[in-house]
Amino acid sequence: MAARHDLLARGHAFRLPEVIAFGEHRRCRSAPLFLFRRAGERSRMATTDLSSLFSLYELSTGRRLFALAQVVKAADGLGLPPIATHARAALAHDTLTRTLDTRWAARAQPPPLDAVLKPIDAKLDRTLSSLRDAARAQAEVATPADGLAAKVETFLREVFPIGVGAITSLVYVEELSQVDRILDKVRGPNAPLADLVTEIGLTRHVERLAELAEQYRKALEVPKNDLTWGEVRAARARGQNLLLETVALIIAYTAGDTPERATARATLLAPILVQNEAVRQYLRARRRVEDVDPVTGELDLTAPPSGPDAEALFAPHAG
Repeated sequence: MAARHDLLARGHAFRLPEVIAFGEHRRCRSAPLFLFRRAGERSRMATTDLSSLFSLYELSTGRRLFALAQVVKAADGLGLPPIATHARAALAHDTLTRTLDTRWAARAQPPPLDAVLKPIDAKLDRTLSSLRDAARAQAEVATPADGLAAKVETFLREVFPIGVGAITSLVYVEELSQVDRILDKVRGPNAPLADLVTEIGLTRHVERLAELAEQYRKALEVPKNDLTWGEVRAARARGQNLLLETVALIIAYTAGDTPERATARATLLAPILVQNEAVRQYLRARRRVEDVDPVTGELDLTAPPSGPDAEALFAPHAG
């Protein structure tokens, strides 16, 4: 037997028709959707916040997006533009919220630098060694008359004063600093050793070193992320409130006991209540709420946490 949901407002009962059916999601019927109080009844919280009026869980961002997309489709099909327009505005907001979720998760769990830097570092080390070896090779074939051997000695002394190994064994940031020092000496119109590089035939090595140094620098520079937890939390709260406003509009525009209105109400509320029940099951089992793909509704294990337990996982710890 389908569930009844009582809406108590101003001391009068308004009963939703018994038409809500959700197939396998029958547990959606067990919990009341509304928590309005009778007129004169003392409330534990004097507020007009919609979250205090509707008995709905906070949905994860992906679940809100999926549910709202279905509401838009249903509202369009039923010819209810006000509901469709509001749901589209909620979709637009939560699309941005999803971006904030992703940025915050990336900030909380940055990828290890080694995975990006090690391949570049290996190429940089080989290029430094190749630069040294190429200079030495020129000295070995030089004649006493051309004075090239002395010039190579000067070059190596200026570029590698204590050897290549002293540079390649440094930590990432310090190695890049030494490479920048070398490039200042050997590359550019004002570089003191630029002419010598050309004469010895090391231009190709120097240009390759410059390319790798730029790659190294980009990998080391973590993009600035000034996003705060407060911004993320506020965006999620606004998204949830827009969802509740959508529920309120559905109730308002489908009010009445006619079969047509009751069916429309059930159709429009179903996507939201199905996601609400899914979250309830997660929380009841004391499990982290897994998000869904906003388009397909399938579980998305790669989605950034954004459900009702996400604050405990990602909020900055006090102290």
